[in-house]
This record gives sequence, structure tokens and C-alpha cells, in this order.
Amino acid sequence: MHLKSLKMRSGFSLIKNGEKRGDPYKESLLSIAPLVDEIVVAVGDNQDNTREELLKLAPQLPCELVLIDSPWDPKNTRGGLELSRQSNIALEHCKHEICLYIQADEVLHERDYPIFKRDLERFENDESVDALAFKWLHFYGDFNTYAESRQWYRREIRAIKKSRGLKSYGDAQGFRILSDNKWSKPSAALSQARYLHYGWVRPPKVMAQKSEDLDRLWHGNKNDGKHTVENVYPPLFGMKRYEEEHPILMKSRVEAYGDFAPFKGKSAPKNMKYWRLLGDSLIEKFSGWRPGEYTNYRSLKLYK
Repeated sequence: MHLKSLKMRSGFSLIKNGEKRGDPYKESLLSIAPLVDEIVVAVGDNQDNTREELLKLAPQLPCELVLIDSPWDPKNTRGGLELSRQSNIALEHCKHEICLYIQADEVLHERDYPIFKRDLERFENDESVDALAFKWLHFYGDFNTYAESRQWYRREIRAIKKSRGLKSYGDAQGFRILSDNKWSKPSAALSQARYLHYGWVRPPKVMAQKSEDLDRLWHGNKNDGKHTVENVYPPLFGMKRYEEEHPILMKSRVEAYGDFAPFKGKSAPKNMKYWRLLGDSLIEKFSGWRPGEYTNYRSLKLYK
């Protein structure tokens, strides 16, 4: 399917130890490839064969793959800032004005391609907004469960206009505008297309190690040993059953995962946090407003 507009677009991402961490990074890049003319990847100093696998992937892509070797700073262990630094390195090497971002554990669904195509074209020609924010679906524990509550962001920016000065912000969840050493929220249109987030779906041993690695990016080494096979998947409020098909690109991963179901017979503990989240969810259900929602953007319009 040819989905590109007449204007040129860049895709960009960051990857380190994708094989070791079990990230669906190949599926991730393949999923945005039909929408862009190049994909720029900041490739970290891997302890596995991720870079070699990326080179093998390049001929399968319908666009150019640009690899930027970018070692991670081992001293940058506060607030996940190394993730945004690496994202911005990739962004700096993008050649085109419209830049579509994706992380190594995010995959686009082929069913949403018509919406992506339509909204990206509208965004390209819409001078009133700096960015385009998409809907999110967070899988948790297994491929049949997703989590939906105030604890999980429901939208985030993934398409930006490079000339507007947007940069990956904080722990690389979203983007903001940096001007005179001050961060400000960009204006964004909202798309109905979805990003599927698989960062919390992998075998418990792999997930525990990934959580340890990520904790070091936020807190240094002080939390080493905190994440174990036994505690890495606690039942959470807002877990729901996923009834749709996964993207075709994810089929082999879903099948290989088997019938592992960490929440069978379990539910979130009914403590004070549970009742607060339940109250917030009921407010959102009936009003559309999510109490205490954190956003990296100012919403100007909804693309329908």
C-alpha cells in the first residue's frame, strides 16, 4: 500500500539493546515505513546484535534507513533524560519538515493507515498547529490485556513540524518547544489514529531486567534488585480485555508468547488508590474529562 503524500516526511526513533530487551523494534519501524520517505534511528552502544539486525532489515523497508551511531551517556541517570537526548539526536538528522516519531515498543495498526494518511496530510497543510497527537493503547502483561486509567496517558504527540522548534521532552514521552531556555507546550491537533504500546508485554524475566535497566535511567543504581519475576506484573486498576486482532506485523510475537496470563484469577487491590482511580474513570466516562490529566500539548482541534 502506497501511503506517502507528495510532500517528503521523515520518521525517527531510538534503539538500544532491542534484541536483549525483547522490543518489537523491527515491527515498529516496518509499521511507520509506508508513511515516510526516510527513517532515522539513533542506535545506542548495544550489548547485543541489534545494529546487525537493523542492517538486515533495511532492504525490507520501502524507504531509506539512516543509522546514527550514538553511545548513551552512562552518567545521565536522572528523570529518563537520556531517552529524550537520544530522540533529539535522531530528530536533528531528519531531512524533512514533517517528522513522525515512534519508539521501539510502539507499533501502528494497518487498519489505522487510512486515518494516519488523512490526518498527516491535513497536518502538513494546517498552519495553525505545531504537532499532531495520537490515541494510545497500552498493553500490559499479555497480549489479551490493556490498561486504561489516569495512570496511563491516552494521547501523545508523535508528528511534529521540525521548523517550529519542537524537541523531545523529559523522558521522551512527548514533545515541547524550547525557546530561550524555556519549555512551552506546542499547539496540537488530535488524531483518531492509534499507537499500540507493547512495552509492558514480554516474559517476566525479560520484563524484570528491562525495568531494572530503565530504573537506572531515572534513579541511577539505587533501585537495583527492586524488580523481580514475582513482582513485575502486579494487577492494576483499569485492566481490560482486548478483543481485536493485533497488527499483522505482530502476529509471530503474539503466537510465540503463548497462553501466559499473569493476571488469571487476580484483580487490583481495593485500596484508596483503587477508589480514587475508579472515581476518576467514572467522571471521564460521563464527561470526557480526565481529572489530573498530564499533557505535553495545548489541544486546538480534533481531526474527524
